Formats: sequence, structure tokens, C-alpha cells
Amino acid sequence: MEEQPEVTVAVAVKDRRDLMAACLDGILGQDGHFEVVVVDNGSTDGTLELLRSCPDERVRVLEHPGSLGAVRNAAVAAARAPFVAFTDSDCVPEPGWLKAGLDAFTDDVGVVQGQTLPEADVERGRWSATQELTELTGRYEACNLFYRTDALRAAGGFDEAVGFFGEDTAAGWAVLRDGWRPAYTDAAVVRHVVTHPGLGWHLRRALGYSNVNALVRRFPELRGELLWHRFFLRPRSAAFAALVVSTLGLRWRPLALLALPYLWLRRPKGRHRQDLLDAAGAAAFDAAVFAGLARGSVRHRRIVL
Repeated sequence: MEEQPEVTVAVAVKDRRDLMAACLDGILGQDGHFEVVVVDNGSTDGTLELLRSCPDERVRVLEHPGSLGAVRNAAVAAARAPFVAFTDSDCVPEPGWLKAGLDAFTDDVGVVQGQTLPEADVERGRWSATQELTELTGRYEACNLFYRTDALRAAGGFDEAVGFFGEDTAAGWAVLRDGWRPAYTDAAVVRHVVTHPGLGWHLRRALGYSNVNALVRRFPELRGELLWHRFFLRPRSAAFAALVVSTLGLRWRPLALLALPYLWLRRPKGRHRQDLLDAAGAAAFDAAVFAGLARGSVRHRRIVL
């Protein structure tokens, strides 16, 4: 009889051939008895062919269409180990990642978050994109996350309806609701690729913050743990909301004072043209986040700004 692996490493991927190759190399370089389940969500760039050509018997390749939550759940359903470790196809685990994540479990811990750092020796310029997570965030980002497999299944797995941007947060909080405790270890490190998609990409992504309202509707306890003063995403979001109020109430001059904190926060760093463009871009991003949250507040009937 085939020996059961100690942990299943799960990766969701779509159209990231070269990044997936680097991710897989990092996973297969780990120590211990593990299997790898990679779930492809309709790649057309050769990613699936690359995965199928992998000669390592520890790697299983599945195809599953649907939302990111559905793809991750397909990996959970296929897992044969008592623990499942998640990373993303644009990440590369460092040596010792897998063992360090498993070592952080105690009897009452159901989920462990590891440390995610930007890839080394790559400059992070204007409007670059990456992840840097150096503490227990409470958002349970699946780029570097370990679960007890049974606990994750019993909690319902990843949210398949919320879509990208929150499906992993929902899974973490569902596990906590079942009485499990979270933990963090900085010894389990993955490196997240640094890309430079530009301001437009960030503006489109900002609209996805409407999913936060859906999460708060499902998990009201999030207000006290993740939101600033229970109704704001962060202090800067509150300052932008005050700016909006002051703009809508210009006829009453005292309201104009509400705009001052945000205007000071997003003031240009200098007097050069690029400084002005950077300040304008930052304000546009905050406006897109506000728009997403406002839309989500109406749609899900839970106010978060």
C-alpha cells in the first residue's frame, strides 16, 4: 500500500508557464514526504503541457474551471495528506518552507501563515505589484498558508462565490469559527514575484474591494479584527471618505475642514512633474477603492468604506 504523504502542496494556476515552472522547482526542492496537487484553470499558454511533462511522481495535475475559490477547493478535495500547504503560481518557496510551516502546528492550531517576501534583488518601482506579509494578517492570504485538511474541509473550504480577492480570507475565518486557533511563523518563507503592471491594473483591482463587504456580511466579527474603527478599511480610507463628505457639502464651509487630513496625507512629495503625477495616481487609487467599497456597501447591505 502506498504510504500517505505528510502534507499536500496545493497550487492554482492559469497562464503562468514560466512562473509555474519556477514555483514547482521551489516546491520539489523541499524536504519531507509530500505530494503536489496543481489545479489548472484553463491555461492556453503551455502551462498545462509543462505540468503534464513533469516526470516527478509526486506531482498530480488536475483541470478545473470556475472561480479561484472553486479551483482551490478542487485541490483540497484531491489532497491525501492530513495537512495542506498553499502557495501561488507566482511564488517560489525557499528551502525549509514546508517543514517550518508544519512545525508551527500545535494541537489547537488549525491554520498557519508563513512569511511572504518580494523576490530578492528586484527593484520595486512605481505601481509595481507583489506581496510582503510579515505577520499574522487576519486575511489568510493563500500565497503562503497551511491548514489541517480536515479542518478546512469541515469549514467549507474557500468561498466560491466571492471571486478573486477574499476567497482565502473567508476560508481562514470559517476555520476559526469552528474553534481552531491561527499561528504565524516567519521561518516558512515564500518569495513573491515583483511585476510592474502599471496604475491601470491597480485601479481595476481596487474595484475588487467590494468583496470586503460580502465578507463582513458573512463574518461580522471581521469588523473588530480587520477594520479601522469597525467601518473603514484603513485610516486613509476614513480620510478619503471625509474628503467625499466635504465635497458633497461645499455650501457649508465648516465641512471643508474634513478634507484637510486627506489632502495633507496625499500631498505631492516634491514639486517635480512626476511627484504631481504620483500624487494624482495615488488619489485615483483611493477613489477606486472607495468606489468598490461603496458599491459593495449597497450590494451586500453592509457598510464598509
